[in-house]
Amino acid sequence: MTRLIKTDKDYASWIEELSQRYRKSQIKAATHVNSEMLQFYWSLGRDIVTLHAKSRWGDEIY
Repeated sequence: MTRLIKTDKDYASWIEELSQRYRKSQIKAATHVNSEMLQFYWSLGRDIVTLHAKSRWGDEIY
């Protein structure tokens, strides 16, 4: 019985460590995705400003 309890504690400890590693990986992945999306939207905004300056989009709206 003592060995079974020890094994259960070891297993629970391993599951806890596994859960922490998984959560860290999720956070790391989300950080990378957010960084890539930020770079994309930044370049999209730059492209829109450049095209607006070249094509004079919106001159006829006012």
